[in-house]
Amino acid sequence: MLQDLSKKLEILKSVPGALIALNKKSEVCYINENASALFGYTDTELIGNSIDLLIQTKSRKRHKDVIRKFMDHSIKDINEDDYILAINKSGNEFPVSLNLSLLPEEFENMILVSYADISSRMKSESELKRKNHLLNFAEEIVMMGHWKWDLITNEVIWSDNLYNIFGRDKKGGLTYETYFSYVHPDDQEYVTKMVETSIAGKNFQHFRHKILLQDGQVKDIYLMGQIFTNDDEVVEMVGTCQDVTEKIKQDELLKQISILEAKSIEMEQFAYIASHDLKHPLLTIINYIEAFDEDFGEELTIEAKSYLNSISQSAKRMDKLIMGLLEYALLSKRIEFEMVDCNKIVRHVLKDIQSHIKDNGAIITVGSLPKVKGNEIVLSQLFQNLILNGIKFRKPNEKPIIQIEADQIDRSGGYLFMVRDNGIGFDEKDKENIFLIFKKLHGPEDYSGYGLGLANCKKIVELHYGQIWAESKAGEGSSFYFTINT
Repeated sequence: MLQDLSKKLEILKSVPGALIALNKKSEVCYINENASALFGYTDTELIGNSIDLLIQTKSRKRHKDVIRKFMDHSIKDINEDDYILAINKSGNEFPVSLNLSLLPEEFENMILVSYADISSRMKSESELKRKNHLLNFAEEIVMMGHWKWDLITNEVIWSDNLYNIFGRDKKGGLTYETYFSYVHPDDQEYVTKMVETSIAGKNFQHFRHKILLQDGQVKDIYLMGQIFTNDDEVVEMVGTCQDVTEKIKQDELLKQISILEAKSIEMEQFAYIASHDLKHPLLTIINYIEAFDEDFGEELTIEAKSYLNSISQSAKRMDKLIMGLLEYALLSKRIEFEMVDCNKIVRHVLKDIQSHIKDNGAIITVGSLPKVKGNEIVLSQLFQNLILNGIKFRKPNEKPIIQIEADQIDRSGGYLFMVRDNGIGFDEKDKENIFLIFKKLHGPEDYSGYGLGLANCKKIVELHYGQIWAESKAGEGSSFYFTINT
């Protein structure tokens, strides 16, 4: 069985990185040449053995937990700063980072683990952390403070550093009105709206605004918080306040670097592999199947023709999957931004999918949408995916109703978009998983597709420096939210 799976997994041979495919027992089913070079084992030495062979004893439990959680719930319980100690055939230990992906169902729910040796990076980062430790600690203290607001008594408590940020002394008690008097006049209406929205929704809306100091100096602060309720009434808010006046430009630059540079090279390589090394031989298979059917179809038994048809359908599904992966990978390429009208984008999308809307009797309403700085092509794909998603996951015998709206959330030009439908919805526990590549909540017999649509949406939003999330209950429709920070 493992040998058969290993042959199927040869499709990954040209994918960059040190790759190992594992089954539910954490047995090695496939290892590429890069992984063989990294760990010093050949594929015949590893296939069928436990992955524990490559993991240092003290790291095995952590490694198993990460693998198990991802297999069971598609949860990547590891971040960029985490690492696992690996061990090669010579007995040398070295730290590795992990990147996990869920393979399609035809690979029996296996996961693909990419291991990267981070020894050099950790050595340089360790020295950098040593030099910056005191500076970072002091910067956090100087630039941040914490606060608490009792909505029953209206009493506000600030930390010492928050007084420093606002340039005020500790004389007299604090109330919400005291804080509000420090808000810059241009932002007072906006702050009132965000506070009222937080209280009404019982969910603190993180936001940024300007404050006016006694000496006339203007600062930008960023508020994060948590709301506490009693019998469904908001009774308290706690949170942090950061002076981000000098960091706004730096933060935007860091976002751009982390989103574009970190993913661009890897995805461009994958796009080349998907379009050449995978697609061409698959098309050859499809063509030979068609030629074989034309030449010898009449001589085949009914059972043989059924087998041939199954092979043809599987090959065609794989071709669609490769095209989907290619589309997903190409989204990581650098894209040019310009001011685009989202109203115009949605109108064109609705025109392109008019026949699909008509066939399903869909009713789509669009509010006033803003102009944003973005890429028209990928934003069109974003709206189209979300609209088609709402039509696809409709309730039986009920017309799909889809609403598209937007609202400004940041005075610097950020917008919150909403695409709401009246479809079948999904369970709250799945709200994070639906944006994972290959992740599907329903079987192919219920709904077609490969779980790439929402993964593409997530990537498009991130390219626009935003976030995407969803809220839903099973049977009550879904609301997809995303931000465009321009």
